[in-house]
Amino acid sequence: MKKFHLSICALVLALFFSACVNTTTNTLFTKKEILVDESLPKIEELKTLASINSIAFEWGVLYNENIAGFYLYRSNTKEPEMKLVATIANKYQTHYVDTRLEPDTTYTYTMKTFNEQGNISLEGVKVEAKTEDRLIAVPFAQAVSGLPHKNKLVWRPHPDLRVASYVIQRASLTDENFRTIAEVENRLSAEYIDEDLKSDLGFKYIIFAKTFDKTLSYPSEVLTSTTKALPPGVEHLNASVDMPSKIILVWDNMPYEDFAYYKIYRTSSSLLPFVLLAKTTENRYEDMISEADKTRYYKVTMVDKDGLESPMPKEGIMGKTLAAPQAPTIIASAAREDGIELEWLNNDNRAIYYNVVRYGQGEAIFKEITETKFKDITAQSGQSYTYEVIAVDKDGIESKPSGRVKVGN
Repeated sequence: MKKFHLSICALVLALFFSACVNTTTNTLFTKKEILVDESLPKIEELKTLASINSIAFEWGVLYNENIAGFYLYRSNTKEPEMKLVATIANKYQTHYVDTRLEPDTTYTYTMKTFNEQGNISLEGVKVEAKTEDRLIAVPFAQAVSGLPHKNKLVWRPHPDLRVASYVIQRASLTDENFRTIAEVENRLSAEYIDEDLKSDLGFKYIIFAKTFDKTLSYPSEVLTSTTKALPPGVEHLNASVDMPSKIILVWDNMPYEDFAYYKIYRTSSSLLPFVLLAKTTENRYEDMISEADKTRYYKVTMVDKDGLESPMPKEGIMGKTLAAPQAPTIIASAAREDGIELEWLNNDNRAIYYNVVRYGQGEAIFKEITETKFKDITAQSGQSYTYEVIAVDKDGIESKPSGRVKVGN
């Protein structure tokens, strides 16, 4: 009685595990053969049809037999022991496809029937079936280099009509670890553009054709492509320090086939960011500045026809407008009956004339005085006036005023 009870428990467990196997999924679950019923029909004929990663099966009709379904077992050279790979829980089914197999691989199969009690038949016929080899690689592939921030791959559409898409894999030039970066749909599609890449950067690429059942072909040859390099940096930038009301920038003329223009950046302080000032196709630029003795800092870059810009220089070049002349020094002043006399020292040989400014009642400016002395004959007797003198150079740049002197009552 005890032995019978153990047998019943074993049978229940076997049926439980058998029910856990999905009828449409290959499951590497080996059902322990507990009870063999020799009266159950054996599968004496098992037809096969192979593709690259699948093998289809067809067997005879067993509608009228007292069975519940079929077990399919598989082995190969790597796994020589027969293992249960599918439970087909429908006795009216006569076809099944074993999927996710390795290409170009020989498999051995056998099939057994089972009944509602979990009993299985004797082993039937054993058949060998070999999956097809992978598809050949795409017949032609080429990488295009020298594009701005991108690499381009082109290939000839694969001749096999089973191809549904192309898988693109990429690795750095120093790495053999290729990673999938894109999948191009449609067999007739024949290019891929790898975008948003850094300049002057190289990659290796492999192209696979992919079938409708998601099997990859043999890989293409390894393709190498490098993005376009940035234009060369501007050399020998100079900025003037002695030009009136402007700073002149000059730099080396840079022969470059894809040249488009130069960008000029400026800031008023080395501590402030540079901002775009101008664009020019010449290798010089005049920055007009109305004030004297003003300092500016500059950087210049080259831009090519694709919009690529050369690296921004780390340091800016300082330029400066011409400083104003030194202010004169008034050395004498006196009130006379016929006017007020002034005399001053010229402290800068750049001065070519002077402007005398009078403050007080009846303010006035006396311009373009070429001597270093002056008599104000318009001053009224008995009045008090304050004077200052400004030197002016040939470019019209005025010095700061001299010190003021007060003359008169």
